[in-house]
Amino acid sequence: MPCPPASDGSELIPRSLLFTDMVDSTLLVEQLGDARAAQLWAEHDRRARLLLARHRGREIDRSDGFFLLFDAVADAAQFAIGYHQAMAELGASARVGIHVGVVTLRDNSAEDVARGAKPVEVEGLAKPFAARIMALARGGQTLLSAEARDALGATLPAGSQLDSHGHYRLKGLAEPVQIFELGHERSAFVPPPDTDKAYRVLRDGADRTSWRPLREVRHNLIAERDAFVGRSSELRKLAHRLDSGARILTVLGPGGTGKTRLVRGYARAWLGDWPGGVYFCDLSEAKSLAGICFAVAGALSVPLGRADPAIQLGHALAARGRCLVILDNFEQVVEHAAATLGHWLDRTGEAAFVITSRERLRLDGEELFPVDPLAPDEAIELFVVRAQKQQSGFALEAGNRGAVAEVVRLLDGLPLAIELAAARVRVFTPSQLVQRMNDRFALLAGSRSAAARQATLKTAIDWSWQLLAPWEQAALAQCSAFEGGFTMEAAEAVLDLGAWSQAEPAMDVVQSLVDKSLLRSWMPAGQGRFEIDEMYFGMYLSIHEYARDRLESTPADALPLQQRHGRYFAGFGSDEALQALTRHGGAERRAALALEIDNLVLACRQAVQRNDGAVAVACYRAAWDVFDLRGPLSLAVQLGESVLAAQGLDAVSRARACRLLGMVGTRVGRSLASQPLFEQALALARQLGDHRLECQSLADLGRMHHTHGHTQQAREHFEAALAVHHAQGGSPTDRSNILASLGLLNSEVGDMALAFSQLEESLQIRRQLGHLVAESSVCSNLGCLYAEQGRLDEARSCFEQSLAIDRSLGDRVAEGEVLSNLGCWHRDRGDLAQSKEHFDAALAIHRSVGNRRFEGVTLGNLGRLHLEQGELAPAQACLEHGLAILREIGEQRSQGSELASLAELYIRQGNLD
Repeated sequence: MPCPPASDGSELIPRSLLFTDMVDSTLLVEQLGDARAAQLWAEHDRRARLLLARHRGREIDRSDGFFLLFDAVADAAQFAIGYHQAMAELGASARVGIHVGVVTLRDNSAEDVARGAKPVEVEGLAKPFAARIMALARGGQTLLSAEARDALGATLPAGSQLDSHGHYRLKGLAEPVQIFELGHERSAFVPPPDTDKAYRVLRDGADRTSWRPLREVRHNLIAERDAFVGRSSELRKLAHRLDSGARILTVLGPGGTGKTRLVRGYARAWLGDWPGGVYFCDLSEAKSLAGICFAVAGALSVPLGRADPAIQLGHALAARGRCLVILDNFEQVVEHAAATLGHWLDRTGEAAFVITSRERLRLDGEELFPVDPLAPDEAIELFVVRAQKQQSGFALEAGNRGAVAEVVRLLDGLPLAIELAAARVRVFTPSQLVQRMNDRFALLAGSRSAAARQATLKTAIDWSWQLLAPWEQAALAQCSAFEGGFTMEAAEAVLDLGAWSQAEPAMDVVQSLVDKSLLRSWMPAGQGRFEIDEMYFGMYLSIHEYARDRLESTPADALPLQQRHGRYFAGFGSDEALQALTRHGGAERRAALALEIDNLVLACRQAVQRNDGAVAVACYRAAWDVFDLRGPLSLAVQLGESVLAAQGLDAVSRARACRLLGMVGTRVGRSLASQPLFEQALALARQLGDHRLECQSLADLGRMHHTHGHTQQAREHFEAALAVHHAQGGSPTDRSNILASLGLLNSEVGDMALAFSQLEESLQIRRQLGHLVAESSVCSNLGCLYAEQGRLDEARSCFEQSLAIDRSLGDRVAEGEVLSNLGCWHRDRGDLAQSKEHFDAALAIHRSVGNRRFEGVTLGNLGRLHLEQGELAPAQACLEHGLAILREIGEQRSQGSELASLAELYIRQGNLD
């Protein structure tokens, strides 16, 4: 039945739309030449138009294929089968897409047609959708939309078959679409490949309502504890803004509006849009630029090195291509937006940033995305879903619908406030909730300003607080002493509920606060190959601020709480705890220790403020173990200087603090400033009779002299350290470290036999201890020595052992360095293809983690490889790029080889100047 005409006189008709496209048409013309290609196109058009007449179709447009309309989808399907056969006979291949939808047909005037216009214009969403279906097809494929499949029914062309390729998310469409293939042999059907604009998805989640990409996409999104409710319109708008090219999108709204859940919901649903990965960065505990960089580095799994962390992260992001970075809770660090986001936007071309904040960032290019409270229907749905988790029999019915609607109205549609109220359905009916809330919210009735919403949220939290038992109130206030997450063990050590004889154990109180939605719980993502098998607890930012205010209202309780917090986290820096990090299983302990860094830094700073030197130094010792592997080293310097400046440090604490700050200084290139610190640590160690600290400080001074080329002084200090170690029966770890340092020193002065002996003994000790990180380092150094001696098989064995360890630990920095060594090894053997493969892999890693020094060095290796093969243009590009990086970061030691290689290149080019 024909559709009625549209208001402008055009005709609205459901049609079968068919698009074709010749595969690699430009290449075909280049291969055949213009004359033969013109003959091929003429024959193509003739055959296609004969088929079109046979199957009652209408030609609308032609380019590298046709745009055709059919009244019946069966005719379109018959045309597609015949068209592919004709293409095969011509030795060509084409793709076909069919969709059924309503379009507008509008005739052009005779004058416009005479000037070259098409006789008929076809408009409507069905047209670009049909074109997208065709663009998804491979050569020789006919793809159908679900609407075309449904219209086709059982009327398949003779001998043909139809099957589903599952669902694809197409760029610009809110929901995935099902794609079908029509052809002769179902066994030959192949799913269309993923592209930038379309990728295959599968249903995900317990409720089977969300989607995940079939292809692997890197991300650090944790599984949500409960279903995502509502916000469908906001999700579509957010996706559209990012599809349209927004690179910095600030999601604005007061606390409790669900900004975080919204952006995480988008990230999960549209994960496949970001082949470079999706990285969620929680900034709720960040207070400085270093805190931002530390959170982002953790999300990206980028160990921070000596360079400016913001610059390093910019390079790491640039290397990941089209990726999405979510910066959650940015409002307390807005003043650092330009130094972080502004820099990353300049460094990256494809990365996009979604920020949640209570205020705009005022950066160039920033786009705003305000989030309003939930619509009434969605607010009611959220209440019901969360209430059913508390009481399985809860249902929305005539008797309680009005009360539920009034609850969410009084809560102004704020998701967090609604969740807090829904957590009480085991105690109160919806009508009782309304009765208890009416007085409290009377002054806010009718107000919808942002300030009123924030007041509503605070009042809702206050209402939940009043319903807690006194010991639960105390526990919630005391939990605000933690920075970020905390374990149950930490809660049991820090919380003090002894003032209430009827109080339950801390474990039960924490669980009760989780049940009431005042604490949240999660399992951390694995660190490298290690899974953290422990639950962590924490608070949403709004609740944390409320609990902190409650704690500060009773200052007499705050100091003892701070001291318990400090003592607990100082335990991570005890001799026993730190020694455990070097034994078997130490890598797992180190991965877990990284999760405690926020609390370690907080405990250290608070101990400095109250002049508790022993706790400050112990916390700093534990924090340094994390900073040494993951950065940021700038924070390690700042924290160490504050510790050493603290009042009340006893001799033991001062000696340890001096040594630690000296080690940090050598890592950040301030080794001259480290010398007096090491010397002070050595003097205090001798005064105290602490022979292990004396041994370690001597070795530290030896390494410092080695760095500056003072070979004799370095040797004297290493040998003195060994003498103290022998005399006192010192730690195997210390002996291994000294031998490794001596081995490198002796290799540089040409005593290779002694160097090998010392490095091999060091390696044996480390293997006995199960210290994998140290084992990998010595293995790699031994490999370099073997390679210098021409013992290539032994060198390769060392490199491969080191590489296996690095990959098992997820140590990307060390993996990149070993791959560079293997590239040199293959080059020495004359296997230039394998050499390039390893250099390329190393370069990708160095760029992904933002390791600028080794990026420059590896570019130099690649340049020399191209030079060896006579490939002067790529050699010049690599060498000049590598030299520019090394000059940018001030790395002088490696610039010499780049300059020498460039000189050789210029000579070959005849550029003697």
